[in-house]
Amino acid sequence: MTTLVQPAPPYSALYGLARTGLVGRDWAHRQAGLYPTHIRLAEAERRRALDLRPTQAGWLDLAAVQSVGEYFDEDGSLIYDRFPFTLAEPMLSDLFDRIRAYFASHAPFGQLGAEKGLARLCWLLAALEYTYRNDPMDEPFYHLFLDRRPTVEQMHGAAPDIVVDELVELMRRLHTAGGLDEMRRLAGHPPKGRPWGIARPVFGAYWSDNDILIGGPDGTTLIDVSSAIATNKLQRSRRWIWRLLSLSWLDTADTYRIRNVGLYFARHGVLVAWPLDELAETLVAGEDPVAARREFLELESRLRKEASGEG
Repeated sequence: MTTLVQPAPPYSALYGLARTGLVGRDWAHRQAGLYPTHIRLAEAERRRALDLRPTQAGWLDLAAVQSVGEYFDEDGSLIYDRFPFTLAEPMLSDLFDRIRAYFASHAPFGQLGAEKGLARLCWLLAALEYTYRNDPMDEPFYHLFLDRRPTVEQMHGAAPDIVVDELVELMRRLHTAGGLDEMRRLAGHPPKGRPWGIARPVFGAYWSDNDILIGGPDGTTLIDVSSAIATNKLQRSRRWIWRLLSLSWLDTADTYRIRNVGLYFARHGVLVAWPLDELAETLVAGEDPVAARREFLELESRLRKEASGEG
């Protein structure tokens, strides 16, 4: 769904490839620099394009706010450098060239098609993203690299047919159940060819990236995409909503101009959104939202320092 709002790199997928040692960091940065959001950066900036994220007000440099727990191992060494590189880069360069071309042709802004070609690529990028924060041995595609160098066709065909069919149905539901129309409304009905917002906005550190940020004339809407089947479990629902509020509170400089937050339930095709201020007042149940946010930020700062060894 991130391709609906912005032609940005699949950040976590590229991080995942580098983390497993299938590619080098320089390759990952070069690939990020080939996406429309980054390709106009100066050469020096494109050499570290994966760490630069566009915002409404300019660029966020993640290298300045990186989280030790994401980039580094416990001993401080780069996770990237723990694995021997293979000769996968040429094949993966070809694969990503094809991915960019396919999405440009079949999924322009706000026009995500419901067909199997897109679904296979979305599954593959999600699998690569999974390896960023999890054990790559759990991913079937990674086993293709253990004994041989797979081809682009083998990578493309790695998605199970049953999963591809399910993704196609989810994309169709986005169109038919009204979720896409509601997102377009929140974005202010942008004309074709204009980005709807920000894909994978980041709030302070790598671990706090979200799904999509839809831009509108009166501010933006932060949307978390959920594939949950059941939506009537109160404790889980509260976690979803509090997470959205917490992320918006982390934007202390109002970089993203968040005025609404929402949940998109992909299996139901339903988007539910709330004005941010009204939601904060409801969740703190009569307490002062300003004081609650201040207390939250103090706690977040303390936990972040403890995690990085500063506290």
